[in-house]
Amino acid sequence: MASVWKRLQRVGKNASKFQFVASYQELMVECTKKWQPDKLVVVWTRRSRRKSSKSHSWQPGIKNPYRGVVVWPVPENIEITVTLFKDPHAEEFEDKEWTFVIENVSTKLSSQSFNCCVFTNTPCLF
Repeated sequence: MASVWKRLQRVGKNASKFQFVASYQELMVECTKKWQPDKLVVVWTRRSRRKSSKSHSWQPGIKNPYRGVVVWPVPENIEITVTLFKDPHAEEFEDKEWTFVIENVSTKLSSQSFNCCVFTNTPCLF
């Protein structure tokens, strides 16, 4: 029933596909005395879809051992294709949020949502 409702909401709207690329180069993570990560991955997620980076080791800093970095020797690019919908009478696309999640290889560490339509100017054709 949910898929029928989604289709009804899209009637009369224009669909445009956009391709987003995240380039991972360096990530700084601050931890506590009780817990420090071993290997970290960055995950781009929306509902059941996940795009994950390769795992990389966390290296503590010299000045502050609880603040460390993960460095990608070669920047890693992760791509997603997003379909955004626009009402013909509206100027902006409808919101569609994806979430960046920083995970230890065994546990979830942090996440941040962002709205794809904020980063679009005009529809692109593929």
